[in-house]
Amino acid sequence: MVRPQSAVFFMEEDSAIPAHSKPLMLEAVLSCPILSWMSSQLLADGVQRFFVVCSPRFAEEARRCFPAEADVVISEQQSDLMAFLNTPDPVLVLCRAAMPMAEAGPGFAYAAPGYELQAVWREKMTNAVTAAELVPGWLPVFGPDTIAELEPLYRQRFGGRAPFDGR
Repeated sequence: MVRPQSAVFFMEEDSAIPAHSKPLMLEAVLSCPILSWMSSQLLADGVQRFFVVCSPRFAEEARRCFPAEADVVISEQQSDLMAFLNTPDPVLVLCRAAMPMAEAGPGFAYAAPGYELQAVWREKMTNAVTAAELVPGWLPVFGPDTIAELEPLYRQRFGGRAPFDGR
């Protein structure tokens, strides 16, 4: 099993988000943003570096989803992402909002060497990465209906307490 020490999160593109809304990763489960749940789990798993592909419009809110001392880059600039991926080590890729769930099998989350992601993404953004390994433990969140389904389960498991919430 791959043990990445870096992770990349992809929020929805700014142009796809209505003016009165926010990215799904910033929506709350038990009054805590999904991104906070994601970052807390990854920190517990040993991930030390984070890159959040996010427009400036939501950068401050995204940053609050991590502890102050966390190594986090928030940018929508490809050059910043390429610099972050300049490593042979595996990097976890989460291309949508997801909740940590031990029972979740491998699905859409994957890890691949940073250099390979860098090479593939330099030309075009694709999930067709040769050395990618699917990573279990992540349940995709598709919208408010998924959040409504998950809240009772998380309330039962965590007694209504959410992980770190920087707000």
